[in-house]
Amino acid sequence: MKLILNILFVLFLLYTLVYALQWAAGLCLAVFRLARYRDRSAALRQVLPDGETRPVSVLIPAYNEDACIRDTLNSLLEEDFPGLEIILVDDGSTDSTVEHVRKEYRLDPVRPEPLDALKTQSIRTCWSRTIGDKTLLLVSKENGGKADALNCGLNLCRSPYCVVLDADTRVQRGSIRTLESRFLLDDRTIVCAGAVGSSLIARTLDWKQRLLVLFQRLEYYRTFYMQRILFDTLNANVIVSGAFAMFDAELVRRVGGYRVNTIGEDMELTMRLHAFCQSQNRDYRIAYVPEARCDTQVPFHFHDYFQQRRRWHIGMIQSIRLHFYMLGSSHYGWAGVMTSTFILFYELMAPLIEVVGLVTLILAAGLDVLNPGFALGAALIYAALVMCNQALLVLAIHLSGAEKLPFRQQMKLLGVAFTEFFFFHPLNLFIKAAAFCTYGKYKETWKHLDRAEAE
Repeated sequence: MKLILNILFVLFLLYTLVYALQWAAGLCLAVFRLARYRDRSAALRQVLPDGETRPVSVLIPAYNEDACIRDTLNSLLEEDFPGLEIILVDDGSTDSTVEHVRKEYRLDPVRPEPLDALKTQSIRTCWSRTIGDKTLLLVSKENGGKADALNCGLNLCRSPYCVVLDADTRVQRGSIRTLESRFLLDDRTIVCAGAVGSSLIARTLDWKQRLLVLFQRLEYYRTFYMQRILFDTLNANVIVSGAFAMFDAELVRRVGGYRVNTIGEDMELTMRLHAFCQSQNRDYRIAYVPEARCDTQVPFHFHDYFQQRRRWHIGMIQSIRLHFYMLGSSHYGWAGVMTSTFILFYELMAPLIEVVGLVTLILAAGLDVLNPGFALGAALIYAALVMCNQALLVLAIHLSGAEKLPFRQQMKLLGVAFTEFFFFHPLNLFIKAAAFCTYGKYKETWKHLDRAEAE
């Protein structure tokens, strides 16, 4: 028994040390990248002077998004990108999304001729209008799910590049120009993703809901200003957020578009693009530029948060199962050796490993295999390192100008950085465990989240 506990303790210690090293490397790269944030933002936007942009289409899949779709469309109409084509694909909404968009933007009936590259549910009606130097196309189709709506948009897209954007997401001015600049600076680029932030801190929310939003903002910081920057350095990102990213449209159609029978369609497509390019011996880049940014609405009810994160985690399980051949394989570069393996052990298996590790520490201390003081001290040091890491990341983001927050919001985020490990982290472990338990029973449908006005 003592030998088994010793082995488990050593394995758990190595597990936490590897994670701590990943955090340290991610923080160092984030600080270095954020220190040049303003200069890089200006340089990337100067790559494409006015009149020298290439055609881009924005694909927006929507289902019952009447409460927020106009904010999303208005942010695109204000974007400094001439000739932008906006394709809003309504996937059989049961609310007034189609009617209100059609009336507000005074759209006229049209009959576009979509490509037959990807099989989708049938299109009902289309409306369109040129607004300033941009074109808005509204498509009403039979319900088929988010992936099916995106494939419908790809069939209608005539631009070499397409931006995939969630219907509750507002693009920061200049971000589409920044994404396209990466394609022009490096012709190996097949995908370029931007940072996603949370803008929802509404006056109508109570303290528990505000706290949940703050925890998610901190989580977005870790994901988009630390992990994605680290993996981008090695061309190893296997998750390109479906909320905001630009793709080589023809290449996406060539690999079959979005897979309609998966939940995490964005991660699955990214892993498939890695595999396809490697099979073709193609030199490619899946890029990430935090200088391109959007703001999305996050859940502020715990039930909505639980449902969203469980859905995301099940999608991650599906993607890893479909592309299990990539795990640990040097044939797929760092995406296979590091990122996919990291997701397996530190995302999918985290609940099991952390519970086993905690039980091991308790039993080892109780059976005098391990000094209780040493076990407690090691756990506290690890927790302190995680909390300090997060606090430093918050300060780096603020000082770089990547996100401008009022002083009170900064102080709240710093407070959350020092408490998240003890409250929000266990909640996420529980959700991941629930995703495993319900994996086989879960069916993909559009999920509705309550919306609130941001301050």
